[in-house]
Amino acid sequence: MIPIMALAVSAWAVSAPASAEGKGGGGGDGEQAVPVPCGDAAALVAAVNEANSSASGGGVVLATGCVYTLGSAAYTGPNGPDGLPLITRDVSITGIQATIRRSASAADFRIAEVAPGGSLTVNGVTLSGGRATSGAGTDGGGVLDRGTLRLAQSTVTGNTASNVGGGIEVASGGSAVLSGTDVTHNSAGDGGGIHVNTSATLSVSGGTISDNIADSSGGGLENYGTTLLSAVTVQRNRTTNFEGGGIVTSIGDLTINGSRVLENTAGSFGGGIANMGSALRVLSTTVSQNAATLNGGGVFQHAGTTQMISDAVTGNTANGGQGGGIFTDGGAISLTATTVSGNNPNQCVPALAGC
Repeated sequence: MIPIMALAVSAWAVSAPASAEGKGGGGGDGEQAVPVPCGDAAALVAAVNEANSSASGGGVVLATGCVYTLGSAAYTGPNGPDGLPLITRDVSITGIQATIRRSASAADFRIAEVAPGGSLTVNGVTLSGGRATSGAGTDGGGVLDRGTLRLAQSTVTGNTASNVGGGIEVASGGSAVLSGTDVTHNSAGDGGGIHVNTSATLSVSGGTISDNIADSSGGGLENYGTTLLSAVTVQRNRTTNFEGGGIVTSIGDLTINGSRVLENTAGSFGGGIANMGSALRVLSTTVSQNAATLNGGGVFQHAGTTQMISDAVTGNTANGGQGGGIFTDGGAISLTATTVSGNNPNQCVPALAGC
């Protein structure tokens, strides 16, 4: 099985764009990183403006362990207000256990927006409390990425979008690379943690997508583009009304490799994963202890194609329907060296080869 899996991952992996490669403490080549005094939100905004003003971009370094509380929007454009200036160049923000947050008493605004052609690298920083909930600003509660985004060893938490992407919205044409990053306790209409739009790409390695909520679909992640999850834990996410408590994919390609999809809950179908029309590949992944209000406690296959190779689908529940492990009502699904066991009320509906 090793050659088959390696080939599948190679064919479907999402490569980090060159512009997303991290530059550590600085942005463009030769740019000096600007240190920001502890808690000085005005100095943070000024430093980002300075980085944006250079053709080659620049870097911002936050003080270790400090919290920068944004009390008002620094920029308002056609996509609504942003706490930081619109990212138009190659900008990096680096810290050690530092936090950038929206003040709880401030008017609604997301934390950051990356414009087409812009690039934002965030390393070792928590982004929290952003709200994209009114007017033109209803996507990407934490970050709206229309350019290139890289998050390393960071956290996106406690953000809200009334439309899509509570934590992160990767908009059409955008690309995002997350490594060792946690996207947790965010909420949205769709894609409570992360929403990937059409013609957008996302690559996530390590870290967690956990405890996010979507009113409609995709509690942890909703994919319409090209997405790779590698060694990621998708856990305790939920949808209130519809499918994909952990993950829903509707258009495009999604590969899940060496990951865990655990304890997610769907308001309708697909407690763990719901495929509504994508090319889905699930490799060496555990899908366990998920629950659906209707069919497909672990996996719901509705349209598109799903290949499951060397996976374990165990201990999932379809509380009000069938297919505690896997439920199929359209498209095609195949199992290779995959274990489906201990699910309730049954394993696979209808029966599948290898189940």
